[in-house]
Amino acid sequence: MKKSILFVMLTGLLLAGVVPLANAQEDNDEIQMTKADSVKLSGRHLSFGGRYLNSKQYEDAEIQLKKAWGYNPTRSTTARYLGKLYKETDRLDDSIEWYKKSTELDPKSKYARGAYQVMTELYIYQENRLEAIEAYKTLLNDFQNSTEQEIQILHGLVSLLIEEKNMEEALEYAKLWGELAPDSPDVRDMIAKLHLSTGEEDAALVEIEKVLEMNPKDFVTLENLAGMYANRGDSKKAYNAYRKLHNNTPDNYLYIDNLFNLGKQLGKSERSQTSLLNKMVKLQPNNLSVIEQLAEKTGGIYMINRGLKQDARNGKLNYLKGQFYYNKWKAAKALSDSTNAMKYYRIAHKDPQWEGLAKRMIDEIDPPLTVEEIAKRAFFKEKAKEEIKQEGKK
Repeated sequence: MKKSILFVMLTGLLLAGVVPLANAQEDNDEIQMTKADSVKLSGRHLSFGGRYLNSKQYEDAEIQLKKAWGYNPTRSTTARYLGKLYKETDRLDDSIEWYKKSTELDPKSKYARGAYQVMTELYIYQENRLEAIEAYKTLLNDFQNSTEQEIQILHGLVSLLIEEKNMEEALEYAKLWGELAPDSPDVRDMIAKLHLSTGEEDAALVEIEKVLEMNPKDFVTLENLAGMYANRGDSKKAYNAYRKLHNNTPDNYLYIDNLFNLGKQLGKSERSQTSLLNKMVKLQPNNLSVIEQLAEKTGGIYMINRGLKQDARNGKLNYLKGQFYYNKWKAAKALSDSTNAMKYYRIAHKDPQWEGLAKRMIDEIDPPLTVEEIAKRAFFKEKAKEEIKQEGKK
């Protein structure tokens, strides 16, 4: 009897333990089924949403995609589709937010790269350059890119950094670009300009010379190079560069002027210098400075008179005209030539800049009296006065 009672008690206890265990298992199965159903339902709504999105039925697409996200907020595809939807409906902030979520959920997938690419476009459109720069850096550093893709990324990155006035960092990325496109004169030119902007003139010069080697007929670059040579005091290279520029554009006054000045520094022949001045005066017939220099080089009366028509009191031109008549007087001893020489020297003497030279020439033609001659003339003058007085008394 006691055994029966014990058996019943044990059986009751066992049943009491089994039933809760069975209920717990059933609850577990229900949870698992709910998760699976959610994923399944999410996929179904995502499929519908994708179809609506492709057919531009945006309201229906948004409803379906939001339901898909509600059932499964861990799927990057849903976030990416919502990003696309909001981009196409001009809700750009929302678009960026969903594209960000898609990259957070699946940061290394092939689709993440496309999401970052779209985000750079949206940031640039919004003029949010700093965020665009960061998105470009992620594209560059976190993904495998083809050479063409990497060049495109670097192009965008360098452009944005230049707009942000961050020339040092722009230069670093431009150098990477240059390694991928070593034969591109445009890239080399950009690197050169960035070197200049950061004060690295020597490095800039090397790059500009490379650009010119790639394209010898790039006369814009040649002009920049000529100016750099001149500023650095490399007169010979500057002269050769300006000579090429002049040969290409004979009517450019600036090139001829630089050739003339550099030619003087290099000791070029008088004939060469005069030829350049003649070209300059043809281009600028009323340029008094050129006329003066040409008159000085040639000593020709025509050019001297041409300048005096513009400035009759010009000290230099009047001195040169005095010289012209002085040389004639020395050759032929004609009194009229010495008179004319004195006339123009006296006008030049009124110009402080030419006063000393003009006085020296005046004194050469008509030397001043010595002290003895002055005293002698004074004596005879006094004596003549006395004789006149004596004659008057008689």
